Amino acid sequence: MNTLKNNVVGLHTGSVYEDIRTFIDKFQSIHTQMAYERHIRSFFTWFASGKTLEVLDREDLYIRNADIIKYQLFLRKHSADYSNTTINTIMAAIHSLYEFLEINEYEVNSKYAKVDVLPDDSEGAGSLYYHEAEMMADLVRKQRKGQEKSALIRLAYTTSLRKSSLLDLEWTDITKNPEDAYFLVTTIGKGGKKHTVPISSDLFKELLQIKEQDYYQKYKDNKIFHLSTTTIQSMMDSLKKEMGIPTERNIVFHSFRNVAASYGTLEEVKDHLNHSDINTTNKYYRHKMKDYSQSISLRMEDRIDEEVFQKLSREELIEVIMNQSVGVLIQMKKDAQAIMEGKGDL
Repeated sequence: MNTLKNNVVGLHTGSVYEDIRTFIDKFQSIHTQMAYERHIRSFFTWFASGKTLEVLDREDLYIRNADIIKYQLFLRKHSADYSNTTINTIMAAIHSLYEFLEINEYEVNSKYAKVDVLPDDSEGAGSLYYHEAEMMADLVRKQRKGQEKSALIRLAYTTSLRKSSLLDLEWTDITKNPEDAYFLVTTIGKGGKKHTVPISSDLFKELLQIKEQDYYQKYKDNKIFHLSTTTIQSMMDSLKKEMGIPTERNIVFHSFRNVAASYGTLEEVKDHLNHSDINTTNKYYRHKMKDYSQSISLRMEDRIDEEVFQKLSREELIEVIMNQSVGVLIQMKKDAQAIMEGKGDL
């Protein structure tokens, strides 16, 4: 009789994985299920010494609040440059799981899995302009591993790849385009999406110069960059100090990704940034580069003399042109080139 009773109980007592799977599957949205599973797997890989969900024991679930706080700090320093919003989402998934486990009589206390919510940073990294990014790439050459750092910065603001993707790049991830004189950089980005971005032959040559550095000869792992996140943070801090960039601008390495937002149409920027939804592009990037100087409320008050340009010297006119925003300047260059081609001077 006892044997039969134990067998009946056993039918209703799932493994740790089965219970976690039940928790995940209770959500109707497939997207939510996938996100929660990804967050939970990543957490236990970190917390349970690399164990997968399928082999977790009840003992692996025991947690202290200090452990959860450490994981939050781990995410904040992660090379993937997680936003506060993303980290809050991840931590909420873990806390929700522990609430489920506690209700289902696991020896855990869900309140220990709760951490303070990080402040909203939906505005993301501060806006960095093209000429500032170029200046950083030049200034950093004076630092230790200067060529490597300079190439990293230039590749960052040219391709808009995330820091984690850049640091994972291997030489075999860059291939020569068979038809034209440029190269293709292929990575696996956020959400496991494959993404390919072209770069110029000049930029590829600059990357190759990293191999010529004496210290680089010790590396045999085929990776392009060998810079830690701590080194990159120190690099950014020193560059901002040298350039006098105020703290309130919130310039971080992720800001290099924003540089491309001033180029092309919204659809082109979406493709370049590898966004799935164009609304994401519009929300987080295009508004950063909005030129309020061209707003209707200002233009309607504009009563500047129509012949003001004719009163400037050549040097003064060039100075005015070069001080325009990147997007305006590029369009002016295209217009000038078209005029020159029409005159047969090119």
